[in-house]
Amino acid sequence: MDFIEKHPSFIVAIFGIAAILLSVLCPEFAALGANLFFFGAIALYYAGIFVLIFNIAAMIAFLKDKPAAGVILSLPFGGLGAVIGLLFNPSYEYEIAVKIIFSIQLWLGIWAVASAMLG
Repeated sequence: MDFIEKHPSFIVAIFGIAAILLSVLCPEFAALGANLFFFGAIALYYAGIFVLIFNIAAMIAFLKDKPAAGVILSLPFGGLGAVIGLLFNPSYEYEIAVKIIFSIQLWLGIWAVASAMLG
C-alpha cells in the first residue's frame, strides 16, 4: 500500500494499458477510442488557441502558487502547462493531484491514438 501512495500514477498507467489491451480484444471499445481521437483532433484544430491559453494560465497559476486555480485550470486541457509549472514550483500544495490529472490525460490520448491505429 505504501508503494501506491508514493507512486499513484502507476495505477493510472495500469488502467491505461488495460484500456489498450481491451481495445485489441474488443472492436467496439476500439471504435470508442477512435471516435475520441477524431473528435479530439477536430476540437484541437478548431479550439487549439484555447488549449494553449488553458496551459499558459495553468502554468502561471502554479508559478504564483494558487492551488485551487491551478488544479481547476489543469482539469480540462491544461495538464501539460500544470506539469511544466510544477518544474518551476516543486513545493506546490496539490502536486500529486496534478500529476494524476496529467497522467489520466496522457493515457486517454495514448488509448485514443492506439484505438485509431487499430481501426
